[in-house]
This record gives sequence, structure tokens and C-alpha cells, in this order.
Amino acid sequence: MSSPPQDKVVQKEGVWTVDGRPRETITVLSHHHPPNIPGKSLVTLLVTIPPNAATPPHTHGGAAVLALMLRGASRDQMNDGEAVVRREGETFYEAPGCHHVKGENACETDGEGKGKETQFYAVFIVDDEYLERKGYSGLLVLDAEVEEKGKEKAVTAGV
Repeated sequence: MSSPPQDKVVQKEGVWTVDGRPRETITVLSHHHPPNIPGKSLVTLLVTIPPNAATPPHTHGGAAVLALMLRGASRDQMNDGEAVVRREGETFYEAPGCHHVKGENACETDGEGKGKETQFYAVFIVDDEYLERKGYSGLLVLDAEVEEKGKEKAVTAGV
């Protein structure tokens, strides 16, 4: 039995993409410091995924993430589990260290790539120290960026 084909992660105009497809947009909605979890931040994001868009494989900087689907549908695969389609009103959880290997808009599109947008809230519980060092952009750690930085270090080290 053969493995399903893997999506190819490529750079398009300086942005990592899945097969050159559109990417998600992320809006920071809130950032709180709950007194009952010292040293942690609670950050809420609105994630919007256009039709036919996908997010390259990634992790979340050690954060725990709870997502609530607002509209549309998202196909997600975590770690080595099966891909699951989630729809409006459903939730999903990513434990710290979870590897989000597939994330894409799962709404049907017509022959011209037109379809529905997908949106969800993502609530992160993350170390304050991590956010201070990496900022909000550090909440989405793409595998491709980590691999590229590793290659750059190997080149500068003469490996």
C-alpha cells in the first residue's frame, strides 16, 4: 500500500506556500495575562483561509491552542493522525508540541477556484517569555522556515 502524495511546500514571492496556493491571514484580536496562570499569555487570533488556501506544516511555539470554527470548513491533520474536516461550530485542540501537518480550506470550489472562505478563532496559551522573544509571528512556526535556518547554520559552520 503506497502513501498518499505529500503536498509540496514552495516559496512564492518570498512566502512559504503549499503548491503555490494562497495562504491564511491572521488577525490578533486580544492578548491577556490571566492572574491564575502566571508567566502565561492568552492570545486570541482570527484566522481567515481563502478558497483553495492552505497552510504549510507547522507548530505553535510550545503553545496550547483551542480553535472554534466560525464558518466554512477546514481539513486538518495533526501529528500522524488522519485528516479531519471540521465545520462551523466545531472545535479542535492542539497540545503543546503538536505538529499540524495539514491545514486547508475544505470548502468545495468551482472550476475557477471560487468557493467559500473559512474562518476560525484560535486561542493560544503561551509562555510570556516566548512571546517577548518571538512576537506574535512566533505563534506559527513553519517547518520550512526551521529547515531553511538549519541549512543556513550548516553553511556558515562549514558543514
